[in-house]
Order: sequence, then C-alpha cells, then structure tokens
Amino acid sequence: MLTTTNKNITKEYIKGPFGKIHYWTVGKGEPLLLIHQSSSSCEEYARLVPFLADKFQLVSYDWPGHGNSDDPDFELGVPEYTESALAVLDYLKIKKCHVLGHHGGALLAMNIAYLQPERVYKLILSGTSGPKTEKESEKFKNSLPIKKHQVIPKDGQWILETWKRYTHYLVHVEPEEILSPFLNNIMSKMRPYDAHFGVLCWNREPALNSLKMPVLLIQGSLDTFVSCQEKLLDNIPNAERFVINNAGPFHYYGNPKESAEIINKFLSR
Repeated sequence: MLTTTNKNITKEYIKGPFGKIHYWTVGKGEPLLLIHQSSSSCEEYARLVPFLADKFQLVSYDWPGHGNSDDPDFELGVPEYTESALAVLDYLKIKKCHVLGHHGGALLAMNIAYLQPERVYKLILSGTSGPKTEKESEKFKNSLPIKKHQVIPKDGQWILETWKRYTHYLVHVEPEEILSPFLNNIMSKMRPYDAHFGVLCWNREPALNSLKMPVLLIQGSLDTFVSCQEKLLDNIPNAERFVINNAGPFHYYGNPKESAEIINKFLSR
C-alpha cells in the first residue's frame, strides 16, 4: 500500500525464502536499508524520501505477511524476517549499507549487524527499549499468548478505538495522513500471523552485546512503547542517543523532516 507519489521510486517484487517480497528503492549514494515495525509496511518510510533520496539509496521492503508481500506458510520470527531482508540486499547486489529499524524492525536491524557485521556501515536502532529485569521479561513473555488469542468483536467498536489511538499517537498530523498507519494496522488483522509475537520472543542479548559499528539510538519522547532506552548506552560502546521531542511511536509519519535530519547528520559524519 505505497501511497507516495514520488515518480522516481522503483517498486518491484523478488522471490524470497517465504514467498514474494515487495520492496521499493530510490535515490543515489550509500545504501540505507529501512526496516519497518510489526503490523506496518514499507510505507512507514515513504515520507523520508524527499529529504534523503538525494544523499542515499533508500531501500525498504514489506516483511513477509505485511504490506504487499506474500503471507508465509508458518509463523516467522526474527531469524526468518532477517533472512528476507538479506534476500532483498542480495537481489539488489548491495554488499554493504547503513541499516535502520524501528520498534520490531530494530531487532531485525540488530540481527543483520550481528550475523553479517561486514555488511553494515552504521546502525540505527529506533524505538527500541533498554534491558528488562528477569522478572519483567518473564511477565512480558507470559502476557503474549493472552494477547495473541484476542477475539475481534463484531460490533466494530475496536476500529473506532484503534482510530482514536492513532490520532493520539499522531496528534499534530492531519487525518488524511493518519490513514496510512491506521489502515496498515487494520489490514494486519487479516493476516494469518501477528509478527509482534515471533519478534518479541527473540533473545537479543547476544546480538546486542556484539555490536562494534557506530550505533544511533532514536526515541520519540512520547513513545510509550519504549522504556529505559538510555540504558543501552551501557551495552553498546559506540552508541549515541537522540530523543525527538513531542514525537510518538510513528515519528517517521508524523515527524519526517526532523527524523531525516537526525539520520542524515549521523550517517554523513
């Protein structure tokens, strides 16, 4: 569901390990792979194009079971979603690139840097939380199956409640612009698997403790899905952090210019 009107964007499909993968690419310069969050699509980064395509070759793709990519035959996790990302890079013959991932996409970005560090110039982990205590981790994991099997009510009230949440997340954005992330979320309910569960069960500690390349941590100040991100500075020796004021969990939709400025400043040094 790519709504950007930029005529220079190339949109194609490749044969991936779990079905067809939809991707887009635009711009010239060092490649920058943009990995969206769970229950989203590569549309998440379309608003960065006017600000970054003159400096970088932007590449984004729909995870399997997201956007215009095929549904997988079984529930995937971080290893499989990472495999799909690498398939896109291989198809485009990109040997080395910058990698940015947001929320669940940050875990995929982290795993790419862990598995193939020689392919990553710089890494941007956006909207990822700091370490949880063992008790917090156990409580979180135990809550996932309950959320996973929630039934959609027939009265449709959940659609209105979802819309209200998105208008709260994107308070300074016009309703027409909120439609894209909102509809991505609604349409994700039609897919056979919710990627949140496979992604959030992944043990990131080995990857997190292995990062040697320059790392930027980004967080929207109003992003309630992120906690204790500053503690990651103790885990990652080459990391720095930037907080976007008055930005929530969808700042690539709501704050594209400021987000692009932060990205460009970090990658251009």
